[in-house]
Amino acid sequence: MIDLHVHTARCRHATGEPGDYVAVARERGITAMAFSDHLPLLDGSQSDYAMCWDELEDYVADVVELASSSADSGPEILLGIEADWMPGRESETAAVLETHPFDVVLGSIHMLDGWAFDDPRLREGYEEWTPDALWEAYFETLCDAAASGLFDVMAHPDLVKKFAYWPESAPEPLYRRAAEAFVAGGAAVEVNTAGLRKPVHEIYPSETFLCICREAGVAATLGSDAHSPSEVGMDLDAGVELLRACGYESVVLFRDRQPVEVGLA
Repeated sequence: MIDLHVHTARCRHATGEPGDYVAVARERGITAMAFSDHLPLLDGSQSDYAMCWDELEDYVADVVELASSSADSGPEILLGIEADWMPGRESETAAVLETHPFDVVLGSIHMLDGWAFDDPRLREGYEEWTPDALWEAYFETLCDAAASGLFDVMAHPDLVKKFAYWPESAPEPLYRRAAEAFVAGGAAVEVNTAGLRKPVHEIYPSETFLCICREAGVAATLGSDAHSPSEVGMDLDAGVELLRACGYESVVLFRDRQPVEVGLA
């Protein structure tokens, strides 16, 4: 079993040190895991959404050290990062990503027009949108990010559903556009089980979305999106079940940003 989406206290909205996460992963039989704390915000702001710039080098060093120390006992530790898509800052994002020896880069959409739509403290922002307009804006942004080629994986690809805010129109056309963008940018789709712990009570992406990705030939990977050591590997068995239901027989992990196919556990 792999878990390519694990955070630590450095991201400001999680708890636990890296070693704590590794210990739980080892206990739960995770064979490979990627730390993927949030890349510092490129606008220079400091918030509770990401680590600060002066922490990035220590983060990289800590994960590299853990990878070395756990080489014999397992699990395999991969150096990842979760990078928010910031329109207009593509070259800056690329430069930062190229400067560090990341194994895997997760791309994500957490903000629309500066609004952190997945922050439960900011749910009043939904009053400014119709459901259809919000989903259209989100998926347009997702497609731009996926097609950019900056990211190896698109994390929690239908995060817009977090608070069970559903469009009135059928979402399948949006899913198909997104799958096409994943193919164009060479990005895998993440099966992220954190949605089961959110108000929507559903894995990201939905079964319909994931099956469309499968039909389009999009590779898939797995992540718990753990924000505490106790969440490492949580519900990954449900993620595997969903993958199988959509016809996947394998997932990918990444080493030095190159995909490696592994069978479903």
